[in-house]
This record gives sequence, structure tokens and C-alpha cells, in this order.
Amino acid sequence: MVDDGSWLDGLLTDIFAGSWYMPHGHCYLWKPGLVWLHAVSDTLIGTAYVLISAVLYVLVRRIRLPFSTMVVAFGVFIGACGMTHFMEVWNIWNSAYWLAGWVKALTALASVLTGVYLVKARPTIIAVTDAARVSEERRVELETKNRELETLYSRLREADELKTQFFANVSHELRTPLTLILGPMERLLADAGMSAGLRRELEVVERNARLLLRHVNTLLDASKLEAGAMRPVYAETELAALVCLGAANFDGLARERGITFSVETPSALPAQADVEKLERVLLNLLSNAFKFTPAGGRVRCALEEREGRARLVVEDTGPGVPMDMREAIFERFRQVETGPARRFGGTGLGLTIARDFVRLHEGTLHVEEAPGGGARFVVELPLRAPGDTAVRAVPSVGAEALAAEASVAVEALREQALPASAPVAQVPVDAPRVLVVEDTPDMRDFVARTLAQEFHVEVARDGEEGLRKVEALRPDVLVTDIMMPRMSGDVLLREVRARAGLELMPVLLLSARADDALRVALLRGGAQDYVVKPFQAAELTTRVRNLATHKRTREALQNELKVRSGDLEALARELALRKRQLEAAFEASQEAREQAQRASEFKGTLLRLISHELRTPLSVVLLNLHLLERERDALSPRQQGLLEKLKRGASRLQRLMETILEYTRLEAGHQALTESEVDLAVLAREVTEEFRPEAQRKLLALELRLPAQPVRARTDARLLQLVLLNLLSNAVKNTDQGSVELSLEVLTGACQLAVRDTGRGIAPEDQERIFEPFQQLEQERHKSTPGLGLGLAIVKQLVERLGASISVASEPGRGSAFVITLPFVPEPPRAARA
Repeated sequence: MVDDGSWLDGLLTDIFAGSWYMPHGHCYLWKPGLVWLHAVSDTLIGTAYVLISAVLYVLVRRIRLPFSTMVVAFGVFIGACGMTHFMEVWNIWNSAYWLAGWVKALTALASVLTGVYLVKARPTIIAVTDAARVSEERRVELETKNRELETLYSRLREADELKTQFFANVSHELRTPLTLILGPMERLLADAGMSAGLRRELEVVERNARLLLRHVNTLLDASKLEAGAMRPVYAETELAALVCLGAANFDGLARERGITFSVETPSALPAQADVEKLERVLLNLLSNAFKFTPAGGRVRCALEEREGRARLVVEDTGPGVPMDMREAIFERFRQVETGPARRFGGTGLGLTIARDFVRLHEGTLHVEEAPGGGARFVVELPLRAPGDTAVRAVPSVGAEALAAEASVAVEALREQALPASAPVAQVPVDAPRVLVVEDTPDMRDFVARTLAQEFHVEVARDGEEGLRKVEALRPDVLVTDIMMPRMSGDVLLREVRARAGLELMPVLLLSARADDALRVALLRGGAQDYVVKPFQAAELTTRVRNLATHKRTREALQNELKVRSGDLEALARELALRKRQLEAAFEASQEAREQAQRASEFKGTLLRLISHELRTPLSVVLLNLHLLERERDALSPRQQGLLEKLKRGASRLQRLMETILEYTRLEAGHQALTESEVDLAVLAREVTEEFRPEAQRKLLALELRLPAQPVRARTDARLLQLVLLNLLSNAVKNTDQGSVELSLEVLTGACQLAVRDTGRGIAPEDQERIFEPFQQLEQERHKSTPGLGLGLAIVKQLVERLGASISVASEPGRGSAFVITLPFVPEPPRAARA
């Protein structure tokens, strides 16, 4: 009988020790090097396998890995492989081959299961791999787009900073000549002995100069706010009195227009605030209310204290603000009405600046619908300044300055309601009849009085009234502005052309927009002429006279043709057809030439703003100064001196605007090249003589050095003259003593025009920068010479347009020399050409 315990011991011994078998060490002949080689290598392999299996287990437990089942199966397989290597080490000194076999069987099972799983999971693995690859490609693409966006954002910020700097430069440069206009103007108006007609002309100049100054101040405030350079100057003030005084400026306007104007304030409401900025906010809100409220409407202004804050409400019974525009109207240059037919003008900055001023006080400004219809603007402000802010005892801005600004705002609103009246002039009964349609009262009055010296003049203040008078009066010539309320000039032109009997009526369009595309479209739509403001009175009269003469001549020819034979009718039709063909061919060639000149569209908000909002009042100033010049003999010597200062200030302002527009034309590719044979010596002499009065005024020697023989070259005379004018202007402006010289020298294959001066000179590090736009060597606050920093940028672009080059040589304190090298082929002798 076998002992069960001894049998089990034998089985375990056979499995784990294998005493019946020979250990592997015998196979290695128990050589120590060989034994330890196998023992160490199998131990390391087994340990690595077990560690890999353990790491996979931890990853599956802690991280949601894809294909976790496959990872677990692979971990079991790796762990089993490690156990087989441990059994190999064990069996070097033992013979547990049964146990080693079972371990290998387990490893085989794990490997087979892992392989089967991999085969089945192959499509899924491929799909996930493809998805990962696509995801990586998208990640790379996203990073690329992000870098591009960062670059574009950086450029946008740089352009925004340049725009802000440009606003500040333009505003600064425009305010100086405006001050020189308004100062002498006030002294002239103070003269009690002035005639009524002369006083009326001066008042028009002063009114438009102040309007222009208001626009300039608005631009300057916008640039400061955008640059974050404006801070409130807190002072102790009485808000109730401030609101009452500000609202009192509109009492007269309310009576004139039959508007019910109510002001509700507490007896006193002390506060700490920036008086000037709050006055601007109040004036802007009240101006908006009266601008949009019709006659017989209602405007309400109410101030109250609510929970330690001041609450100002301005509401009206006008058209109101649409829901989708209640936030947009506070954006820069945004208005409820857009396009040339908008009913109300403006820069689109008033509400933006008002909200920014309120936010500087840590307050809010929003718009909502008024209870009786219309718009309600609500301002809420803290009554006390922030704790760490200095507060003055007296406001920094006096009541006189605020009253002056309020007067300008009210006067602008009053002019909107003025009826259009035609001037009375003594002209022949059979003189042509002209209808003037213009919404700006001063411009309408000036154009009408200018034309009344030669024509019967009728006036209208918008397109709708103009269309009614065209149908009733059938004038010989229609003169109309483009941007007008209710019906714009281009719409009026279409309506006139659509009516029977008016298809051939001559139409002359006036506009402050120097827009070539618009001009071509209007001429193609039936307009006979197009004049850009500002213009000369004589030019306007001549153009209207030509149109009236053409119309009457055409009518006379038509009447004559009615009594002529059929041959004459056929001849007239042929001539008219040829004329139309020539006009069509001319328009087509003109359009093609203009399209070739326009390399890109550079028609932004700023150009439209300067062209319309600034040039219109400037044109009125220039035209009225021209009329004053006719009455020069009636002025005293002191008044004549003041008139000269006015002319210089206005001319300087016009040159600044033309410089800005010239630069925009260059940027947009609108500067055409018209070559002709030019005598360079004659051109240089003309340019020099233009600056001789200014040089004599500064006691400078203006020298001209020319070769003995004529120098003729084929180039664009106007562009080259503009280059020399800019260079000589810079030289005279920046030279305080000494001399300025313009020289012409002929070289081999080229000629050189050089402008040298003995002025302050240019540092070497600044000599490349001066040709960049808006670059000036003097800091804005320390500037002693005016300018926008565009002159030399325009010079460089024009020189390159002429196919020439420009260089500068200068040392600080020793003057500068600008040298233009122009390709030049000597003209052959006349005998040789013959």
C-alpha cells in the first residue's frame, strides 16, 4: 500500500525539482562562464518582460488608452515570456522540466490569443492610425493658421497705431492755420465801420472756419481716446447748474422750430467730474435730439440722483434708433443712415466720443426707446471721483469756451431749417435760368450769388424740392450737389433723365468727393460736367455759361432744322451721330485710361471724411476770401494785412489737404504718367521764382544754377514740377539763414537736378527714414516747422514713377543736398533731325 503523503511529495519533487532528470548545468559542463552567461542574460530578459507587463497594467488602470484589451493581452504575453526565462535560470541547477513546459504552454496560449486579437483589430488600428495622422495634419495646419493670424494681428495693430498717429498729426497741423484764420477774422468783425455786405462775407468765413475747427477737434479727441492718451481732469462742480446752462443754449432753437423743450433737474447736485467732457456729452446728446426731432416735436432733458449716482436722460420724439443699431451707433464712423442720400450729415464720431467720455468717468451710456416713440439716451455716472484721484477746486475749462462750442453746435442745427431763397440780381430778361440744388446753406448762398451776376437763379435745399422745381421751371442748367438729404444728386440726375422733355437738360454736379469711379459713373449716367470742391467762382460761372450756351445753341439748331430740307436733316443726324460716337469713344478711352491708373482701391473712411466733411467748409472759406479780395480797395491797411494773414492760413490749410490727397492717389495707383518734351531749365526757373517771395521774407539767398545750353528731356512736367516744389519747400522751410540753391547739370546719359541748402541738416541715422510716410525728425510736442511727414514720401514715389532716382547728402548743422538723377538722351541738332 502506497503512502499518499509520499506520493504527493514525489509528484511535487518531480514537478519542481525533477530529480529524475538532468539539470541544464550538465549540458554546460558546469563551466562557470557559460553558466553565468545564461543565468544573467535570462534573468535580465525575464525581469525586463515583467517590468514591461507591469507598466502596461498601470497605464491601462490610470489612462484611458485606445485598444486597452489588446494592451492587456500583450502584457500577459510579455509577462509569460518573462516567466519562461526565469524557468531557464531555475533549470540550470534543477530539472523542473514539467513546470517549465506548463509555463511555455501558458506563454503559447497568450501569444496565440494576442495574435488572433491583433488580426481581428487590424482594420480598427488602421482607421485609428489614419485618424491620428489627419488629426496631426490638422494640428499642424491650425498652428500655421494661428501664426498667420498672429502676424496679421500684429500688422493690424501697427496699421492702427499709424492711423492714430496720422489723426493726431492731421488734427495738429489743421488747428494751427485755423487759429490764424479765426484770430484775424474776429478782429475784422469787431470793426464797427465795416459795410453790411463785407460783414456778411466775413461771418460766413468765420462760421465755416469754426465748423471746420469743430471737426478737427473731434478727430483729435478720437485719436487720443483710441491711443488711451486721454484722462479725466476731475473738479468740484454743480451738475444741476451745468445741465441747465448747457440746455439753455437750445432754448432759442426750440422756439424757432416749435419744439417743446423741457429741462428737469434737482435744485442742486454737487459732484466731482471733468466739466469739459460732461459738457461735451450733454451738447452731443442734445444736438442729436434736436437734429432728429421734427418741428412741433418734443425734447426732454432730465437729471436726478439715484443710489449715489447721477442719471441724465435725453429723449426725443424723432425716428428713434432701430434695435439692431443700438450698439452699432456707438462705433466709430457708424450712423443709422448711410449713403449719399442720408438726411443728416456728420462725422459719425459724436456718440462714440460721448460714450468714451462717460466711460472715463466709470459710467455708462446706452440708448433705448422713449415712451412716446423716438430715442432715449441714458447716462449714469458716479458722483465722486475714484479715491486716489486728484480733484481741483475750480474746473479747468471756462464757461466762455463751452458757450462758444455750444454756439457752433446750435448754429449748425439752425442752418438745417433755413429756407432756400434765391438772390435778386439785375440781369437781362432773356438770360438763362439756372437751378441750384444744395443742402449746405452757406454753399447754396455762395453758388447762387456767384451765378446771379449772369443768370436768373432759383434754389432748392434737397433733391426732392429740386425735382419739383425742375419740372415746374424747366431751367436751362441744373447745378446740384451729390450728397444731400432725402434725395441725393445722383438719384436726382436719374429722375430728371427719366422724365419726358428733360433728357437733354444740362446737369452740372458739385461734390467734395474726389472719386474718379463716381465721376465716370455720373458722366456715363447723363451728367454733362462734374466739379470738385473747392473751386474758383470764375471756373463755375464759365462752366455753367458753356452749358447754357450749348443748350440754347442746340435748341436753336433744332428749331432751324425743322424748317430745313431733308438733306440738312440727314446731315444734322449724321453730325449728331458722329458726335455721339466721338463722345462714346472718348468716354471709353477715358474709362480705359482711368481703369489702368487705378491699381487698387484706397477709398477708406478717412479719405471720405477729409474729402467731404473738411473740404466743404474749407471751400466756402477760400471762395469767400476770393470775394473779399475783389473789395480789397475798400479795406483799411490794417484790414488788408489781416486779409493777407487769412489767405496765407487758408492756403496753407489747402496745401496740407492736397498733400494728403496726393499721397492717397499715389498709394492707390491713381497717378498717371503723361510724358512730353520738357525744357528742364525753364521748369527749374519757374519753380524757383515761385519760392522767391518766401525766401526774401526769410532773408535767404535763393540761387539758380543752369547750364548755358537748353536741356530738353522727355518726361512728365507736372510730376517733376511737383517733386521740385516739395524739395524747394522743404529747403526754404528748414533754412533759417544762408542760401538755398537749385542746380541743373548734364552728365553722360543722365542729368541731375540738385536742391542744396544751408539749414540744420539731417543726421545719418535719419537719412533713410525721412522718405517713409508720416516720418518727422522733430517730436510732435517740440515741432517748430509744420508738416505731416508726407512730402518726401511723395517725392520718392514720384521720382520712382518718373524712372529716376533720388539721394540725399547731409551733415547736421551744415545743410542738406537732395539730388535727382534723371535718365537723359541729348536732343539731336535740328539739322540732323531734318
